[in-house]
Amino acid sequence: MATPTTLHGHRPSHRRPPARGHLPAPAVAVPVLLGVVYGLYTAFLLSSGQVFSTAKTVLSVVSGLVLAALAFGFGRIQHTLPKEARAAGYGVLIGGAMGFLYSMTGSSVLSSSFIGAGFGIGALVTTFYLFYTHEE
Repeated sequence: MATPTTLHGHRPSHRRPPARGHLPAPAVAVPVLLGVVYGLYTAFLLSSGQVFSTAKTVLSVVSGLVLAALAFGFGRIQHTLPKEARAAGYGVLIGGAMGFLYSMTGSSVLSSSFIGAGFGIGALVTTFYLFYTHEE
């Protein structure tokens, strides 16, 4: 009697790895979308009740580009990090971004730091919980 070549319950993976040099669409689209939304929101905060100038436009565009570049770079290396370092990276990225946005409202450095730290700690705890409960 012939035996099957695969074990019962085991299915071979039919997913092909992406071609070398090509990134999946979400790996590029998500950081770009985050950067665009972040830049637009920065422009909105800077223009509230005031005349919009070239310097404010440049600051909005640069802040969106920096966030998109940081999100893309972290997305490329996050799978090589342990879950603790990955959660800390997300906490730093989100906390820094939110603290910077809060500083655009004209708040003090101290209050912006506390807001950023609060968002960063919240992001760290949330992402660590997600990574810990969804281990492979």
